[in-house]
Amino acid sequence: MPTEDITPVTIVGAGPVGLMLANLLCAYNIPVTLFERHLTTVKAPRAVSIDDESLRSLQIAGLADRVRNICAMDYGSIYLGPDRKPFASVSPSAAEYGHPRRSAFAQPELEALLADSLGQYPGLRIHFGQEVVGIEQSDTGVTLEVQAQDGSRHKHHSRYVAACDGGRSPIRHLLHIDMKGHTYEKKWLILDLKGTRDNFRETRVYCDPRRPGINLPGPNGTRRFEFMLLDGETDEQVTDAAFVSQLLRDHGPDDGIEIVRKQVYPFHALMATEWKKRAVFLLGDAAHLTPPFAGQGLNSGLRDASNLAWKLASVIHGQLGPAVLESYADERPEHAWELINMAIKLGRVMMPDTMLKARLIQAGFRALKWVPPANDYITQMRYKPKPRFSKGFIVADGANLRTTRVGRMLPQPEVEADGRSRHRLDEILGKGFALIAFHPDPPNAFSGLPELPFEARLGLRRICITPRHYNIVPGTAGTTTVRDMHADFERNCASARESWLLVRPDRYVMACIPRSNPQATVETLSRMLHA
Repeated sequence: MPTEDITPVTIVGAGPVGLMLANLLCAYNIPVTLFERHLTTVKAPRAVSIDDESLRSLQIAGLADRVRNICAMDYGSIYLGPDRKPFASVSPSAAEYGHPRRSAFAQPELEALLADSLGQYPGLRIHFGQEVVGIEQSDTGVTLEVQAQDGSRHKHHSRYVAACDGGRSPIRHLLHIDMKGHTYEKKWLILDLKGTRDNFRETRVYCDPRRPGINLPGPNGTRRFEFMLLDGETDEQVTDAAFVSQLLRDHGPDDGIEIVRKQVYPFHALMATEWKKRAVFLLGDAAHLTPPFAGQGLNSGLRDASNLAWKLASVIHGQLGPAVLESYADERPEHAWELINMAIKLGRVMMPDTMLKARLIQAGFRALKWVPPANDYITQMRYKPKPRFSKGFIVADGANLRTTRVGRMLPQPEVEADGRSRHRLDEILGKGFALIAFHPDPPNAFSGLPELPFEARLGLRRICITPRHYNIVPGTAGTTTVRDMHADFERNCASARESWLLVRPDRYVMACIPRSNPQATVETLSRMLHA
């Protein structure tokens, strides 16, 4: 059985999470080998919703604008009662992270775009039609047994392996990692349509105990319907042409148009009991399965890729020690489980099992409209768990978890650079670590900061953000200065006046270095950021 030279990172699975991870690693100049058991990327619709955090991750890989061009950007949801009258709406207007909170896309287009982007990287080797059937780990890395379509097998050696091989993950099974959680008793019928006659651009959620359902618009005239199966209904019955035709007639003008896919699915709320086993990492559906009621399944997988990519790159490039890799399993599960719980709660709103419960839910939401903060909590999607973590590769500052910036994603405002050019903040931060000062006087923005022993090794960028009402003036050598054009940074990150913010490549704040007493935090960072 032939063998190959060792690869720094091998990715198993060329779905959106695997392709995203490959793009990020290649952008960080890491050679990657990718195996996919199918012969191509997917052709049938699957995931349809992408959020602001995912678009920001794509921005790191230089792909956000290309992806935005294939999306139906910035849409909301209308919740309808059994009488088809709206009782609640979600229409977020804020863009704290630089992108709309909800947009629609077609997974085949996204996968094709991500795969096409990989063509620019000479360090990538992608193998379709090859399946991983065995795995062994040693002190030097991981050995995969790979089987081609013709049945031939070979050994592939890698320093690290990322299992992005889906909900049934063969690698997860080979490693004997269990899933915890539950599977919904009720199945759902998924219908994907092409050439919709319905020009309503918001999602309709039918909170009707007689037949809960969802009607989601997509880009380029596509539309998805999801309907819950009722007691006694079979897969064959609900996929019958006459049955489907009646469902569509009952929910809009789209009966008779092309149905690209119709399939019955069970929904799951499951999470792996281990996300990392020695040098193997689980990502995406291999690590967690989320009910679709919040549109967060794919987005959680893209967060996994964004969290892991820079850590692998930093270790392989010798910038950080391997201990940073342990933080992947410290940081990601908590937030992923919060999003699973959010989806479960939204499912309860969507699936009342009696008419009385449906009326009580509607009455509750209508009452919230008389309480502006509560209504804003719903309409602006403030119920969605914030991207944050309380443990991992961070330096806690002792502040309240609700108010600290540590472990939270940095806002991404529009900023003005020298010469009056406008940018999203991440375009200034670059792909690595950054140190941010929020200060009206750039020449003194970093005064009092002790020497940072890790600064040169990490390629740390120093950024001074001036408040909105201050002009840009040159800072000290090696500092880039920009202006907070709309006061968004100041509004969302007011505590930055008292601290320097050390920002990780995934845009999370690793530490707040207090101006009043920076030495202790710098010493802690120096210990953590050793090579």
